[in-house]
Amino acid sequence: MRILFVCTTGGSGRRQLGGAERFLIEMLPALSEQGVQVVAATPDDEVAESLRASGVPWFPLGARRRIDLAYAREIRRLVTEVEPDVVSAHLLSAAMHVRAGLGIQGRRTPLVVALHNSLWQYRDAAESLRAKAAVQANITTDLLSRRLRPHATVAVSAFEAEELRVRGHVRDVHVINNPLPAVWPSVDDAADLRTGEPVRVGFLGRIEKEKGADLLGDIATALPEIEFLVAGAGTVPLPPLPNLELVGRVDAAAFLQKIDCLLVPSRVESFGRSALEAMSLGVPVVHSGVGGLAEITRRATGVLAYQADMTAPAMVAAIRMATTSSAYTDQRRELAREYALEYSFQRCVQNWLQLYRAVADDRR
Repeated sequence: MRILFVCTTGGSGRRQLGGAERFLIEMLPALSEQGVQVVAATPDDEVAESLRASGVPWFPLGARRRIDLAYAREIRRLVTEVEPDVVSAHLLSAAMHVRAGLGIQGRRTPLVVALHNSLWQYRDAAESLRAKAAVQANITTDLLSRRLRPHATVAVSAFEAEELRVRGHVRDVHVINNPLPAVWPSVDDAADLRTGEPVRVGFLGRIEKEKGADLLGDIATALPEIEFLVAGAGTVPLPPLPNLELVGRVDAAAFLQKIDCLLVPSRVESFGRSALEAMSLGVPVVHSGVGGLAEITRRATGVLAYQADMTAPAMVAAIRMATTSSAYTDQRRELAREYALEYSFQRCVQNWLQLYRAVADDRR
C-alpha cells in the first residue's frame, strides 16, 4: 500500500511545530516500518528535515497563500506521478487544496482528511467580528469542498468528532486519539514523583492568547513562592517577574519530569497532548476544560487533573490544590500507567494503519 501525505505545515504563511507536524515526524517512519510505502509532500522546514533523515521519500510542496491554485495543480501532478492507494491530508490548507487538486478526475483516489482541530472552537474563541468572519469563511469553504469531494475524516478526539457531526453535519468521521510520543519514558522510570522545593509549575506549548498565555503573568504574580517555567515560543509578551522564566523549546519529557504541575489554560484545544504527556508521567495538570481537555482528563479529576475557570484567581486556587495533594502519589502512579497504555504510540499506529487499509480496500 502506498500513501501520499500532504500538509502545509503550520498552515499557509506561518510556521509552527504543533500536533499535526509531530504526527508526520513520528507516524510516517513508523508506517514505513510496517511495510507501507510512504511519500510526503510538505514545505522544506523542520518536518521535512526530520522526514528526510528518517529516509521517507519527500517532495517540497506547500501553499504560499490561503488560496493557491498552483499548489492544487502540483498536488494533482504528484498524485498522477506517485499513484497512491490513499492520499492523507493534514490541516485545513492541505485538505482544501487536495480536494481541489483531485477534483473529478481524481475521484477514484481515496482521501483521508485530518484537521487536528475544531474550526468552530476557533470561531467561538475569536475576539473580534473580523476574526470570527475569517474563521467562518474557512468553515464554509471546508464544508462546501467536503460535499464536492466526499472522503473519510479523522478526528483526534470525541470532542472534535462531535463538532464535525453535529455542527458540520459531516459523515464518515473516525476518532483516532493523538498518542504519546514514539519514544517516551514511564512513570516507573523515576524513583519517586517529584516533591522537591521550591514548587515548580510549567507551561508547555505555543505562547499565544488562544493557549491562555496572557494569564501567566497574573498567575505568577499571585504565587510568588512558586517558580514558573514557560517552555515554547509565541507572540504574547511575558512580564519580567523574578519567579517566571522563559526557557524556550525543550525536550518535553525532561521538562515535565522536573515540574510539580503543568498549567494548560487553553481557550482552544481539540485534544490536549501536553496534558496527556504530563499525566502519563504522574504530573498533575491544572486545565481550563475546553474541548478535548475535559475528555482526556475526566478519569483523573481530583488526582492528576484539576479543572478551573479561565481566570487567574481560579487557576491560582487549582494550582495550590494540585501541588499540595501529595497523599495521592500511589493513585497518580496507577493513573499514569493507565494513560500510558491507552494512548501508546504503537496502538495509534495500528489504528491509522487499519483505517488506511479499509479506505484503500473500499476502492477495490
